[in-house]
Amino acid sequence: MDLSPIYRLAAKHFRQRRLNWIIREFSNCQDIVDLGGTVESWQSVRFPRTLLVNRAPERQLLPPGFAYLQADACSAGLRERFDLAFSSSTIEHLGTWGRQQIFAGELLRLGRRVYCQTPNRWFPVEPHYLSLFVHWLPARWFGHALHRYATLQGLAQKPSRADSARIRQRESIRLLSKRELRALFPGCQIRTERCLGLAKSFIVWR
Repeated sequence: MDLSPIYRLAAKHFRQRRLNWIIREFSNCQDIVDLGGTVESWQSVRFPRTLLVNRAPERQLLPPGFAYLQADACSAGLRERFDLAFSSSTIEHLGTWGRQQIFAGELLRLGRRVYCQTPNRWFPVEPHYLSLFVHWLPARWFGHALHRYATLQGLAQKPSRADSARIRQRESIRLLSKRELRALFPGCQIRTERCLGLAKSFIVWR
């Protein structure tokens, strides 16, 4: 049974609920910097001015109110302050604790207010590969065989060994716990999103 449509439906539900909260909580913000974001993620909510920072080149015409900076979010060289420094499902893709520390420091430095959403390491479903428990194994164990045969992504896409290696390198996933988020964002609040009573993901905010 392919559970990916069910997961996509659940993800859409949580995303809409999250956007509703963003609109209420940050309605007075005018200038936004989105570290690691794309214009597609802003279809349902708009702020007057939004700067997107992403390493990937932007290949489409930006809507009014958007600007794009192709850069590493950990070292974009921005000096101005923004009403809101925003990040959604990006910090877990930075690969190492050191880069996550730098990224969190940039959010805190750039934003008068901060929003950072990320999946919970201790939720049993790994949201990128769609699998149970494999993200709790040592990273060196997550090779081609586990990717190909123990994740819904692998079963659906049937990646070769080379494809699997490229996907793992591109994703560079290091999921975070609530304790680690507290260490990365001192003085911030943490909002917990729950699924079936379990902490699915966290939103750090101030």
